[in-house]
Amino acid sequence: MKLSASTILPALAHLASASTARIHIHDPQQRDVQSRDVSPVAARLVLAQRTGVEDYHNADLEQDDVIDAINDYGLQTPMFADKAAGCERKAFLLYEGEEHIEALSSYTSFDLSPAPASSAIRGLMLDLARQSDPKQLLKLSDEILLDRLQSIQYMSSPLFFLTTSSSHFTSELNRLVKESYCITTLTTPLDTSSTATSKFQWGTYTLPKLNTKRSVPEKLLSEAHASLSSGSHPALHASANHSSSNSSSEPLRGILPACFTSLSACESTTRNCTGHGTCRKAYRDPDRGSNGLDCYSCSCVATKSADGKKTTTWAGPACQKKDVSVEFWLIALFTIAMMGLVGFAVGSVWEMGSEELPSVIGAGVSGPTARK
Repeated sequence: MKLSASTILPALAHLASASTARIHIHDPQQRDVQSRDVSPVAARLVLAQRTGVEDYHNADLEQDDVIDAINDYGLQTPMFADKAAGCERKAFLLYEGEEHIEALSSYTSFDLSPAPASSAIRGLMLDLARQSDPKQLLKLSDEILLDRLQSIQYMSSPLFFLTTSSSHFTSELNRLVKESYCITTLTTPLDTSSTATSKFQWGTYTLPKLNTKRSVPEKLLSEAHASLSSGSHPALHASANHSSSNSSSEPLRGILPACFTSLSACESTTRNCTGHGTCRKAYRDPDRGSNGLDCYSCSCVATKSADGKKTTTWAGPACQKKDVSVEFWLIALFTIAMMGLVGFAVGSVWEMGSEELPSVIGAGVSGPTARK
Protein backbone atom coordinates (compact mmCIF):
# COMPACT_ATOMS: atom_id res chain seq x y z
CA MET A 1 0.00 0.00 0.00
CA LYS A 2 1.40 3.39 -1.01
CA LEU A 3 1.30 6.37 1.31
CA SER A 4 0.09 9.54 -0.29
CA ALA A 5 1.68 12.95 0.26
CA SER A 6 -1.49 14.14 1.95
CA THR A 7 -0.91 11.50 4.62
CA ILE A 8 2.84 11.90 5.06
CA LEU A 9 3.05 15.70 5.26
CA PRO A 10 0.57 16.16 8.15
CA ALA A 11 2.31 13.36 10.03
CA LEU A 12 5.70 15.02 9.60
CA ALA A 13 4.27 18.37 10.63
CA HIS A 14 2.81 16.82 13.76
CA LEU A 15 6.13 15.20 14.66
CA ALA A 16 7.96 18.48 14.14
CA SER A 17 5.54 20.42 16.32
CA ALA A 18 5.64 17.74 19.00
CA SER A 19 9.40 18.10 19.36
CA THR A 20 9.43 21.90 19.49
CA ALA A 21 9.98 23.94 22.63
CA ARG A 22 10.32 27.70 22.32
CA ILE A 23 11.25 30.35 24.85
CA HIS A 24 9.94 33.92 24.49
CA ILE A 25 11.19 36.89 26.48
CA HIS A 26 9.56 40.25 27.12
CA ASP A 27 11.44 43.06 28.88
CA PRO A 28 10.62 46.76 29.31
CA GLN A 29 13.45 47.46 26.86
CA GLN A 30 12.89 45.13 23.92
CA ARG A 31 15.93 43.99 21.93
CA ASP A 32 16.24 43.07 18.28
CA VAL A 33 17.87 39.62 18.49
CA GLN A 34 17.59 37.02 15.78
CA SER A 35 15.92 33.76 16.72
CA ARG A 36 18.14 30.69 16.71
CA ASP A 37 18.49 27.23 18.20
CA VAL A 38 19.94 27.06 21.72
CA SER A 39 21.05 23.95 23.57
CA PRO A 40 19.12 22.90 26.69
CA VAL A 41 22.13 23.67 28.91
CA ALA A 42 22.45 27.25 27.62
CA ALA A 43 18.67 27.69 27.79
CA ARG A 44 18.67 26.56 31.43
CA LEU A 45 21.31 29.14 32.32
CA VAL A 46 19.30 31.85 30.55
CA LEU A 47 16.19 30.84 32.54
CA ALA A 48 18.20 30.77 35.78
CA GLN A 49 19.62 34.24 35.11
CA ARG A 50 16.24 35.67 34.23
CA THR A 51 14.63 34.22 37.39
CA GLY A 52 17.48 35.36 39.66
CA VAL A 53 18.78 31.94 40.77
CA GLU A 54 22.02 31.87 38.77
CA ASP A 55 24.02 31.12 41.94
CA TYR A 56 22.87 27.49 41.69
CA HIS A 57 23.92 27.15 38.03
CA ASN A 58 27.66 27.82 37.90
CA ALA A 59 28.80 24.41 36.67
CA ASP A 60 28.25 24.89 32.92
CA LEU A 61 29.27 28.52 32.44
CA GLU A 62 32.41 27.57 30.49
CA GLN A 63 30.53 26.07 27.56
CA ASP A 64 30.91 28.00 24.31
CA ASP A 65 27.30 28.92 23.60
CA VAL A 66 26.30 29.77 27.17
CA ILE A 67 27.76 33.29 27.41
CA ASP A 68 26.41 34.25 23.99
CA ALA A 69 22.94 33.02 24.93
CA ILE A 70 22.96 34.96 28.22
CA ASN A 71 24.19 38.12 26.46
CA ASP A 72 21.44 37.87 23.85
CA TYR A 73 18.48 36.68 25.90
CA GLY A 74 19.34 37.35 29.56
CA LEU A 75 18.20 40.28 31.68
CA GLN A 76 20.12 43.47 30.98
CA THR A 77 20.30 46.81 32.76
CA PRO A 78 21.39 49.94 30.88
CA MET A 79 24.62 51.37 32.24
CA PHE A 80 23.28 54.81 33.11
CA ALA A 81 19.68 53.85 33.85
CA ASP A 82 18.04 54.40 37.20
CA LYS A 83 16.64 51.62 39.39
CA ALA A 84 13.21 51.86 37.81
CA ALA A 85 14.65 50.88 34.44
CA GLY A 86 15.74 47.46 35.70
CA CYS A 87 13.68 44.34 36.25
CA GLU A 88 12.42 44.40 39.80
CA ARG A 89 9.56 41.98 39.06
CA LYS A 90 10.15 38.77 37.15
CA ALA A 91 7.77 36.09 35.88
CA PHE A 92 8.27 32.65 34.32
CA LEU A 93 5.26 31.16 32.51
CA LEU A 94 5.10 27.61 31.14
CA TYR A 95 2.40 26.70 28.61
CA GLU A 96 1.88 23.06 27.69
CA GLY A 97 -0.39 22.71 24.68
CA GLU A 98 -0.70 22.52 20.92
CA GLU A 99 -2.43 25.86 20.26
CA HIS A 100 -0.46 28.77 18.85
CA ILE A 101 -0.25 31.79 21.18
CA GLU A 102 -0.69 34.83 18.97
CA ALA A 103 0.30 37.25 21.74
CA LEU A 104 3.87 35.87 21.70
CA SER A 105 4.46 36.55 18.01
CA SER A 106 6.14 39.92 18.56
CA TYR A 107 8.42 38.79 21.40
CA THR A 108 12.09 37.86 21.14
CA SER A 109 12.39 34.08 21.08
CA PHE A 110 14.67 31.10 20.57
CA ASP A 111 14.17 27.37 20.14
CA LEU A 112 15.46 24.54 22.33
CA SER A 113 17.33 22.00 20.26
CA PRO A 114 17.05 19.19 21.09
CA ALA A 115 13.86 19.83 23.01
CA PRO A 116 13.58 17.92 26.30
CA ALA A 117 10.39 16.04 27.12
CA SER A 118 7.60 18.01 28.79
CA SER A 119 8.18 16.11 32.04
CA ALA A 120 11.82 17.27 32.09
CA ILE A 121 10.73 20.85 31.33
CA ARG A 122 8.20 20.70 34.13
CA GLY A 123 10.86 19.32 36.48
CA LEU A 124 13.22 22.19 35.67
CA MET A 125 10.49 24.71 36.43
CA LEU A 126 9.86 23.08 39.81
CA ASP A 127 13.58 23.22 40.61
CA LEU A 128 13.82 26.90 39.62
CA ALA A 129 10.86 27.67 41.87
CA ARG A 130 12.48 25.83 44.78
CA GLN A 131 15.75 27.68 44.23
CA SER A 132 13.96 31.03 44.23
CA ASP A 133 12.25 30.40 47.59
CA PRO A 134 13.81 27.39 49.36
CA LYS A 135 12.35 28.34 52.71
CA GLN A 136 8.74 27.98 51.55
CA LEU A 137 8.88 25.59 48.58
CA LEU A 138 11.70 23.15 49.29
CA LYS A 139 9.65 21.09 51.72
CA LEU A 140 6.77 20.63 49.24
CA SER A 141 6.46 17.52 47.10
CA ASP A 142 6.38 17.72 43.31
CA GLU A 143 2.62 17.14 43.21
CA ILE A 144 1.80 19.85 45.76
CA LEU A 145 4.20 22.36 44.23
CA LEU A 146 2.90 21.63 40.74
CA ASP A 147 -0.64 22.24 41.91
CA ARG A 148 0.41 25.53 43.52
CA LEU A 149 2.14 26.76 40.38
CA GLN A 150 -1.06 26.25 38.38
CA SER A 151 -2.66 29.10 40.35
CA ILE A 152 -0.69 32.29 39.85
CA GLN A 153 0.75 33.86 43.02
CA TYR A 154 1.19 37.60 42.52
CA MET A 155 2.79 38.06 45.94
CA SER A 156 5.82 35.93 45.04
CA SER A 157 8.88 37.20 43.22
CA PRO A 158 9.91 35.77 40.86
CA LEU A 159 6.47 34.60 39.80
CA PHE A 160 6.02 31.06 38.41
CA PHE A 161 2.91 29.91 36.54
CA LEU A 162 2.05 26.72 34.64
CA THR A 163 -1.07 26.09 32.57
CA THR A 164 -2.42 23.98 29.73
CA SER A 165 -5.12 26.52 28.80
CA SER A 166 -4.19 28.93 26.03
CA SER A 167 -6.87 31.44 27.05
CA HIS A 168 -5.74 31.43 30.68
CA PHE A 169 -2.12 31.78 29.58
CA THR A 170 -2.94 34.72 27.29
CA SER A 171 -4.97 36.57 29.93
CA GLU A 172 -2.26 36.26 32.57
CA LEU A 173 0.42 37.21 30.04
CA ASN A 174 -1.41 40.41 29.11
CA ARG A 175 -1.87 41.29 32.77
CA LEU A 176 1.83 40.83 33.52
CA VAL A 177 2.79 42.96 30.51
CA LYS A 178 0.60 45.80 31.77
CA GLU A 179 2.26 45.56 35.19
CA SER A 180 5.75 45.90 33.63
CA TYR A 181 7.00 42.44 34.52
CA CYS A 182 10.13 41.01 32.91
CA ILE A 183 8.51 37.93 31.43
CA THR A 184 9.99 34.62 30.34
CA THR A 185 7.66 32.10 28.70
CA LEU A 186 8.30 28.53 27.63
CA THR A 187 5.80 26.88 25.31
CA THR A 188 5.94 23.16 24.64
CA PRO A 189 3.48 20.51 23.47
CA LEU A 190 2.10 18.34 26.27
CA ASP A 191 3.34 14.80 25.86
CA THR A 192 3.62 11.77 28.09
CA SER A 193 6.92 10.48 26.76
CA SER A 194 9.80 10.41 29.20
CA THR A 195 13.18 8.77 28.97
CA ALA A 196 15.72 8.01 31.64
CA THR A 197 18.19 10.50 30.15
CA SER A 198 15.78 13.36 29.46
CA LYS A 199 16.40 15.03 32.80
CA PHE A 200 20.16 15.11 32.15
CA GLN A 201 19.77 17.25 29.01
CA TRP A 202 19.64 20.36 31.21
CA GLY A 203 23.20 19.84 32.47
CA THR A 204 24.38 20.11 36.06
CA TYR A 205 23.03 22.39 38.79
CA THR A 206 22.52 22.27 42.54
CA LEU A 207 19.46 22.47 44.76
CA PRO A 208 19.15 23.86 48.27
CA LYS A 209 19.25 21.30 51.06
CA LEU A 210 16.44 21.04 53.56
CA ASN A 211 17.71 21.25 57.14
CA THR A 212 15.72 18.58 58.96
CA LYS A 213 17.09 19.45 62.40
CA ARG A 214 14.75 21.47 64.54
CA SER A 215 16.00 23.34 67.59
CA VAL A 216 14.55 25.55 70.23
CA PRO A 217 14.37 29.24 69.28
CA GLU A 218 17.23 30.14 71.65
CA LYS A 219 19.69 28.06 69.61
CA LEU A 220 18.71 28.86 66.04
CA LEU A 221 21.56 31.26 65.43
CA SER A 222 24.22 29.00 66.91
CA GLU A 223 23.23 26.18 64.55
CA ALA A 224 23.17 28.52 61.58
CA HIS A 225 26.61 29.85 62.53
CA ALA A 226 28.00 26.31 62.79
CA SER A 227 26.60 25.48 59.37
CA LEU A 228 28.10 28.60 57.84
CA SER A 229 31.55 27.84 59.25
CA SER A 230 31.40 24.35 57.74
CA GLY A 231 31.20 25.88 54.24
CA SER A 232 27.62 25.15 53.23
CA HIS A 233 25.72 27.35 50.79
CA PRO A 234 24.79 30.68 52.41
CA ALA A 235 21.33 30.77 50.84
CA LEU A 236 20.23 27.72 52.83
CA HIS A 237 20.40 29.38 56.22
CA ALA A 238 18.31 32.53 55.83
CA SER A 239 16.73 33.13 59.22
CA ALA A 240 13.01 33.39 59.78
CA ASN A 241 13.17 36.76 61.51
CA HIS A 242 15.55 39.17 63.18
CA SER A 243 14.86 38.13 66.76
CA SER A 244 15.32 34.41 66.30
CA SER A 245 18.41 34.67 64.09
CA ASN A 246 20.36 37.07 66.30
CA SER A 247 20.00 35.60 69.76
CA SER A 248 23.63 34.39 69.82
CA SER A 249 26.28 36.56 71.42
CA GLU A 250 29.09 35.04 69.37
CA PRO A 251 30.81 37.66 67.21
CA LEU A 252 31.04 37.32 63.46
CA ARG A 253 34.49 36.04 62.60
CA GLY A 254 36.66 36.94 59.67
CA ILE A 255 36.57 39.87 57.30
CA LEU A 256 33.09 40.30 55.87
CA PRO A 257 32.66 41.52 52.28
CA ALA A 258 31.04 44.87 51.66
CA CYS A 259 28.80 43.42 48.91
CA PHE A 260 26.83 40.23 48.49
CA THR A 261 25.53 38.87 45.19
CA SER A 262 22.09 37.91 46.53
CA LEU A 263 19.67 38.91 49.28
CA SER A 264 19.75 35.44 50.87
CA ALA A 265 23.57 35.44 50.97
CA CYS A 266 23.56 38.83 52.71
CA GLU A 267 20.98 37.76 55.29
CA SER A 268 22.61 34.43 56.13
CA THR A 269 26.23 35.62 56.24
CA THR A 270 25.51 38.74 58.33
CA ARG A 271 22.79 37.05 60.44
CA ASN A 272 20.26 39.53 59.16
CA CYS A 273 22.69 42.37 59.85
CA THR A 274 23.02 41.10 63.46
CA GLY A 275 19.59 42.48 64.23
CA HIS A 276 20.70 46.09 63.78
CA GLY A 277 19.47 46.64 60.22
CA THR A 278 18.22 45.00 57.04
CA CYS A 279 19.83 43.72 53.85
CA ARG A 280 18.97 45.87 50.83
CA LYS A 281 20.07 46.18 47.23
CA ALA A 282 22.61 49.00 47.34
CA TYR A 283 23.37 49.29 43.64
CA ARG A 284 24.02 47.30 40.46
CA ASP A 285 27.51 47.22 39.01
CA PRO A 286 27.15 47.04 35.19
CA ASP A 287 30.89 46.44 34.69
CA ARG A 288 30.99 43.08 36.50
CA GLY A 289 29.90 39.95 34.70
CA SER A 290 28.14 39.67 31.39
CA ASN A 291 24.97 41.42 32.55
CA GLY A 292 26.16 43.30 35.59
CA LEU A 293 26.09 42.26 39.22
CA ASP A 294 23.79 43.29 42.06
CA CYS A 295 25.30 44.49 45.33
CA TYR A 296 23.37 43.73 48.50
CA SER A 297 24.59 45.25 51.77
CA CYS A 298 23.36 46.01 55.27
CA SER A 299 21.48 49.21 55.98
CA CYS A 300 22.04 49.89 59.69
CA VAL A 301 19.51 51.56 61.98
CA ALA A 302 19.94 53.05 65.43
CA THR A 303 18.62 51.18 68.48
CA LYS A 304 17.33 52.52 71.77
CA SER A 305 17.68 51.11 75.25
CA ALA A 306 14.75 49.64 77.16
CA ASP A 307 14.05 52.91 78.93
CA GLY A 308 14.42 54.88 75.71
CA LYS A 309 17.06 57.21 77.13
CA LYS A 310 20.10 55.90 75.28
CA THR A 311 20.46 55.62 71.50
CA THR A 312 23.13 53.42 69.95
CA THR A 313 24.20 53.63 66.33
CA TRP A 314 25.78 50.74 64.46
CA ALA A 315 28.12 50.42 61.49
CA GLY A 316 30.19 47.84 59.67
CA PRO A 317 29.37 45.34 56.88
CA ALA A 318 27.06 43.43 59.25
CA CYS A 319 26.06 46.37 61.50
CA GLN A 320 28.12 44.61 64.17
CA LYS A 321 30.27 47.58 65.15
CA LYS A 322 28.99 49.80 67.93
CA ASP A 323 29.47 53.54 67.59
CA VAL A 324 31.76 54.60 70.46
CA SER A 325 32.50 58.10 69.20
CA VAL A 326 31.03 59.73 72.34
CA GLU A 327 33.20 57.65 74.65
CA PHE A 328 36.19 58.21 72.39
CA TRP A 329 35.85 61.97 72.45
CA LEU A 330 35.34 62.01 76.22
CA ILE A 331 38.52 60.03 76.78
CA ALA A 332 40.42 62.02 74.15
CA LEU A 333 39.38 65.40 75.53
CA PHE A 334 40.08 64.31 79.12
CA THR A 335 43.52 63.07 78.11
CA ILE A 336 44.30 66.28 76.25
CA ALA A 337 43.11 68.36 79.22
CA MET A 338 45.24 66.39 81.67
CA MET A 339 48.28 66.65 79.41
CA GLY A 340 47.73 70.39 79.12
CA LEU A 341 47.33 70.75 82.89
CA VAL A 342 50.47 68.77 83.63
CA GLY A 343 52.38 70.68 80.96
CA PHE A 344 51.19 73.99 82.39
CA ALA A 345 52.25 72.96 85.91
CA VAL A 346 55.70 71.80 84.78
CA GLY A 347 56.15 74.96 82.73
CA SER A 348 55.17 77.16 85.65
CA VAL A 349 57.63 75.45 87.99
CA TRP A 350 60.37 75.61 85.37
CA GLU A 351 59.73 79.31 84.80
CA MET A 352 59.86 80.01 88.53
CA GLY A 353 63.19 78.18 88.88
CA SER A 354 64.81 80.02 86.02
CA GLU A 355 64.15 83.52 87.42
CA GLU A 356 67.06 85.40 89.13
CA LEU A 357 66.88 86.01 92.87
CA PRO A 358 66.08 89.63 93.85
CA SER A 359 68.96 91.82 95.06
CA VAL A 360 67.27 92.68 98.38
CA ILE A 361 68.22 89.31 99.76
CA GLY A 362 71.87 90.41 100.13
CA ALA A 363 71.18 94.04 101.14
CA GLY A 364 71.85 93.56 104.90
CA VAL A 365 75.02 91.59 104.48
CA SER A 366 78.29 93.54 104.57
CA GLY A 367 81.40 92.41 102.89
CA PRO A 368 84.56 91.35 104.71
CA THR A 369 86.57 94.14 106.41
CA ALA A 370 90.30 94.55 106.13
CA ARG A 371 92.39 93.98 109.28
CA LYS A 372 94.90 96.56 110.32
